[in-house]
Amino acid sequence: MILGVFINGFKSYAQTAYIHLCNNDTYKFTTIVGKNGTGKSAILEALNCYFKQGSWNTNRQSKNREDMFISPIFLIEKTSLEKWLKGSSEFKSKVEEITSGFERVSTYLWEEADDSFKGATRRAYIKEFFNQIGKIKNKYSKSHYLLVSGRNVDSKSTSKPFSTVIKELGSITLDQVNSVIDSYYNYIYIPVEQQAQSTLRIENIQMQKIMNQNVILKIEELLKERLKVDDKNQSLIDHINGQLSVFIEDINSIIKLVDSEYEFRARRNKKQNLTPSDIVDNILQGYFSKRTLKSSQKEIEELSSGEQRRAMIDIIYAFLKNRGKEEEANGRNVILAIDEPEVSQDLSHCFEQFERLEKLSNNFGNQVFVTTHWYGILPVIENGTLLHLSETEDSSYKNKFSIFDFYNYLDSQEHFPDEIKLKSIYDLAISLSTYIRKESSKHLILCEGGTDKRYLETLIDSSKVRILPVGGINNVRNLYNLLVMPLKIDKRVNSVKKVLCLTDTDPNITDNSDVGRDPSGKIQLKRLQINHRENKVDLMSLDNFNPGAEYTVTRIEDVINPKIYKNVIQSVINENRDNFEDILFDEYELKENAIFSNLRGETNFLFCKTYEANQNKQNFISFIESKKTLLSFRYVEEFNRALVTDGISSIPPVFISIKEFFKDDILKSYSIEPDKSTLH
Repeated sequence: MILGVFINGFKSYAQTAYIHLCNNDTYKFTTIVGKNGTGKSAILEALNCYFKQGSWNTNRQSKNREDMFISPIFLIEKTSLEKWLKGSSEFKSKVEEITSGFERVSTYLWEEADDSFKGATRRAYIKEFFNQIGKIKNKYSKSHYLLVSGRNVDSKSTSKPFSTVIKELGSITLDQVNSVIDSYYNYIYIPVEQQAQSTLRIENIQMQKIMNQNVILKIEELLKERLKVDDKNQSLIDHINGQLSVFIEDINSIIKLVDSEYEFRARRNKKQNLTPSDIVDNILQGYFSKRTLKSSQKEIEELSSGEQRRAMIDIIYAFLKNRGKEEEANGRNVILAIDEPEVSQDLSHCFEQFERLEKLSNNFGNQVFVTTHWYGILPVIENGTLLHLSETEDSSYKNKFSIFDFYNYLDSQEHFPDEIKLKSIYDLAISLSTYIRKESSKHLILCEGGTDKRYLETLIDSSKVRILPVGGINNVRNLYNLLVMPLKIDKRVNSVKKVLCLTDTDPNITDNSDVGRDPSGKIQLKRLQINHRENKVDLMSLDNFNPGAEYTVTRIEDVINPKIYKNVIQSVINENRDNFEDILFDEYELKENAIFSNLRGETNFLFCKTYEANQNKQNFISFIESKKTLLSFRYVEEFNRALVTDGISSIPPVFISIKEFFKDDILKSYSIEPDKSTLH
């Protein structure tokens, strides 16, 4: 994957800048935000230029061509690259030379390069680079190559700003390094002005990269494939050449009747027969050019610009999803870069498009870069990297680049520029407001985070309810207020379907009497509340909080299937037992026949076997809560497995309450284990 990139003399970058693009190889989704003119698109365009798919866009203030370069930093898993090299017809004879050179360069960058930049040579961009490397070194230095591979303004190979890397390469050259990188990755760049009709043609090179199919090679293979024709085992191209030779001989025999000197013959030193490449262009023109993408019987160019943009992302998503999560060792690893996916889009489609792009990365393993002015993406994305570009006059780009983890999005909000904090919620609210007024097939649940969504999706039918995590209880509440606010002006702008804004009941619950209200009741703000007396989960309105009333702290993890939750907790404990010797895991018992799965408060789920275990219960609970995300993924796997095999032991009461709220059959079909049916 691309970890970052050094740029000098390209578009917005008059001086050398290091741009940190990604934090880890698990979540390779990067969103780049900032005002116009700060250099967002220049990053993607520069990478496109490095991969020799675009021309150099020179910065007007750059005077010295010798200083201009684009050098991406690559983090590549060693075993995957080595396996790919051994299977490559182009590189398999040089595997040892290449890997030895890569190992030396990688060792230099991981271990030695930092000490070689002293005094005036230790510029801001060098410090920024080594700050990033220092944070990931322990995790990746043994298993991954760290490589620098660049090109200058004349497209010649360079290793700037690490010029001494050349000495570490041994018998291979920088050109060979770039050649390996070019072959190992497929960089697909969709600029904001790119036309959908040209991109979405089967014969288009970008389209072939997306499909992972080289149409030209496919045609040539078909022409060379040996078939039984006229009782001969020959290829189609050989058969065509044979038949044409017979045809020419017949013509020559006819004209020789007039004069034996006449003859059709190929020129000397010119090829005599057709080759597959002679035919390919005609097939592309005569066959594929007549088959264009249509939507609802309309040609793509007949759609609105927004519909075209949406179609382009839909098709890219469909093909890359169809390819699935491929092994890196297969090569041609996709790096997808899209400028402003939201351009000309109907606001109701924005979050759906960005959610798909995140899935291409985090679910299917592709690296994805997007630039955007639609900040509604921020609360929606669960994992990845957020890069903010500020306006600055500083020639060293000090404070220009700010990087955040989407996973820690809420913890970092205090450091966000105001434009991000304010605009993200307003953009999402406007998009959602448009969506709920138009969407007639699905209800909507706004929940706090990705773990909530995963648990809810185990039994809620996604074809009937859209579940959207929005980044915390405050965002749920703020979005609710923004959604009901227009109803005070015009009741006709109400939702077509019902909207449930759902939060946990936190220990610090406060007065919410200031929240708005939808008179129709279609949009409601509710909190989860365990009701021990009736063994059910209540959905309580946040605007009726009474400080003197009893309430139970309730999180989504407290109201899921106890038996399945017990099993996944046990598996995580077994994996971590040796690393947490201070926790007496064997002194705790999880009761799978409990109604609820809460570890805190009044519970029949967690049983402490000894007095010492009871005294240290908080350590046990803290350990479980530290594995919150992992547990949610394991739970979903276990739950889905149970659904398709023996059935589940019981339906968690929270789903019954949500079904009653919507007054609709919104649950998936399910079966209960024999003789254990208590709720159906």
